[in-house]
Amino acid sequence: MHGTGFGYILAFIAMVTGSFSLFPFTDATRKWGPVAINHFRLLVGFVLLSMLVMAIDKKSPVTLFTSPSAVEYAYLLVSGIIGLVVGDYFGFHCVAILGAKRYSIFTTIDPGAALGFSFILIGESINYIGIIGMAVTVGGMVWFVQASNTGEIEEHFVHEYGKASKGVLFGVLAGLCQGLQMALTKKGLTGELVFISPVHATWIRVFGAASAYFIFSFARGKFKEDVFQPIWNEKGTIVKATLATALGLVVSVGLVVWSLTLCKVAAVQTILSLAPVITIPMAYFLYKEKMNLQTFFAGIISIFGVYVLIWRDHIASFLSLHLH
Repeated sequence: MHGTGFGYILAFIAMVTGSFSLFPFTDATRKWGPVAINHFRLLVGFVLLSMLVMAIDKKSPVTLFTSPSAVEYAYLLVSGIIGLVVGDYFGFHCVAILGAKRYSIFTTIDPGAALGFSFILIGESINYIGIIGMAVTVGGMVWFVQASNTGEIEEHFVHEYGKASKGVLFGVLAGLCQGLQMALTKKGLTGELVFISPVHATWIRVFGAASAYFIFSFARGKFKEDVFQPIWNEKGTIVKATLATALGLVVSVGLVVWSLTLCKVAAVQTILSLAPVITIPMAYFLYKEKMNLQTFFAGIISIFGVYVLIWRDHIASFLSLHLH
């Protein structure tokens, strides 16, 4: 199989896996709160990835830190902090203010942000057919989310976390962070000195994010209040949180990193933006949330946009051959 085609398959599997993780992750977040669950998933993810990278890559604890070059290590560390700490901070609070359905609209910023930052950092570009495909996918996803009845509680729109304007700002910032962290990850993976495996690169990103977040929490002096006590009081949620971490952070993020070694950043991010096509039907079966005919057609349009994006070079060649 062609390397790029395999990369698209990996990105799709990562999207599906991440979508499945959303449900136990949401249940755990409602019990513990976003701060506690984020600390837990980073710590558990770091432990699981440490065991994986030492088993798969045959690396010692020392070579985990010393084998990549300093520049490559720095890009991956920063990408982890921006994506898994800063970006998720904005994303969690946007969800708290606006609700999950409205937040989903802001995820359509991710592909464009990924395209812009990847062009600036690593010189990646996509032809006009690919851009059309991205636009079709984003438009389809906006229609899909707006047409979906997610059963969210309207009181979330005016929430103690802040005003709607703050939620909009944080949604935009979350989308920009996701695009930037994808480009930084690809930059760290394309170093010429040392090959970094996807699982090792994922470990570096999670290590950077966990270190930064825990240091910040201890410095604020609220680790016990915001992290330890919620988890201790709801110990029964640990199983769901661990399952969500294994699927959403270890497997899904690892597959995303792998796909980035084979595909362009914007293409991977566009495939990941299809997550609502998976999560909203799952919500129908799990929570009996209604769907309608509009969501079906919107989903088809979004998938068609991804098809155009993936086959952009072939389509451009076909048009060039038959229109000139």
